[in-house]
Amino acid sequence: MPISGTISDHMRPLAEYPHINADATLRDVFVMLKERYDAALQFRSVLVFDKTQRLLGKISLHDLLKILLPDYLTHLPAHFEGADSDLSSLAMLWQEDSVEHVREIASQRVGDHVRPAAAPLKPEDPLTLALYRFANSDFNTIPIAEGQRIVGVIRIVDVLAAVATTVVDEGGAA
Repeated sequence: MPISGTISDHMRPLAEYPHINADATLRDVFVMLKERYDAALQFRSVLVFDKTQRLLGKISLHDLLKILLPDYLTHLPAHFEGADSDLSSLAMLWQEDSVEHVREIASQRVGDHVRPAAAPLKPEDPLTLALYRFANSDFNTIPIAEGQRIVGVIRIVDVLAAVATTVVDEGGAA
């Protein structure tokens, strides 16, 4: 069986994928993700839209964790005596004031931390186009659009599941 079908055969509808308005707070993102994780629905990013439902980009779990870190754990001074690229000892110091720092960060707008999302594909595009795009980028998700409206997302794991079926079914004897 070849890798066949269209993206619509494998995509997740937008209603099933975490998405939020750019004016929401980072706390709102964490609340949404916690609810989904408590329900065993795990995602690696959140799509971010403006008030007119135009896709602005995404914020990944990696982005969220990095946002929580204080500046001294993300920006190492270039030149000072005894400089070391291992900041793990400073991370232990941060534990003392992390609660206060997290409270400050939680009130920030999501829109201030958005990164670009992959260019959208269409539901009728072949699955192999999504495979090609994932293989040649660092994106884990690609938005799916009908016209200008985002209707869903295809994830790298969805494509890999289809590919795994083909490899197992057609891979010959083990």
